[in-house]
Amino acid sequence: MIIGTITLIVLLFGGGVGFSLDIFSDAAENVIPDKQIVKQIKDITKSADDEMKAWQKEAGKISQQLAEMNRNYDLSETEMKIALNQADIRREAFQEELIKLRFQAKNLMSWVEWDAMYAKVTTEK
Repeated sequence: MIIGTITLIVLLFGGGVGFSLDIFSDAAENVIPDKQIVKQIKDITKSADDEMKAWQKEAGKISQQLAEMNRNYDLSETEMKIALNQADIRREAFQEELIKLRFQAKNLMSWVEWDAMYAKVTTEK
């Protein structure tokens, strides 16, 4: 849910979101008693942050590439479809990585801890 929500935000609003998952790491510290699990959660959220930053850069490049292609009057439909398909492949890879990280985090804690952590995050906004 955490990473899925963030993924949706990034995909809907593009690369300029500047959002960090540190808020979830901080919430985990306050909710989960096992410090080893908290460390693992922090590692996962850092990986997700790194993925999002890389995607933001790549999405900007893709957007620029598509804008340049669009200016080309002689561009074929096939060339545009190929470029868009390549962008979709990369976006799907990004989403899959975030989904994987989300389930890694989920599997480290109970439903009660997950719910408490998420409740803490939403009240701190």
